[in-house]
Amino acid sequence: MRRMRLLMVIGLLVMLPALASAAETTITTKGLVLIDMAGKKAPLDTLVTKGPVVLSFWATWCGPCRLEMPQLQKIYEELGPKGIQFCAVSLDRGMSSTALGQYLQRGKLTLPVYRDETGTLAKAFGVTAIPSIFVFAKGGTLYHQTKGYRPGDEVLLKKKLEGLLPADAKSKSTK
Repeated sequence: MRRMRLLMVIGLLVMLPALASAAETTITTKGLVLIDMAGKKAPLDTLVTKGPVVLSFWATWCGPCRLEMPQLQKIYEELGPKGIQFCAVSLDRGMSSTALGQYLQRGKLTLPVYRDETGTLAKAFGVTAIPSIFVFAKGGTLYHQTKGYRPGDEVLLKKKLEGLLPADAKSKSTK
């Protein structure tokens, strides 16, 4: 029994540096640009400096993305007005802006959508699965990250985002 405890403590000590470095992962947003549906450019580092940002990589052909997007829309409707910024980055290649716009309209999706047809942003973030979400705290620190989607994941995401709300917005959301 004593030996087992010792092995567990040693194992934990060996793993601590790896866990600490995973928590401190930084992704630079400097020089990265979002392109909205109208072709207008928005520097990502400017957005993350101003306040919490949810950056979601998705595609219309992705089944889990189609399940997640309505949930993200609900969170956007509730927390967007309280200061959380949303950027849904479509990875659809070869899809016209008109077709993508129609898809968004059919799904009643009004959250801000950007395009990454070349995959430049996805590559910069190391996206290997979609949907993938990156949440940045005000100032640009990576606060939360997810890969994939299962029903119920939106509950954790919403809780994480509520933790980033300014104090005055938190008190309003609890009433």
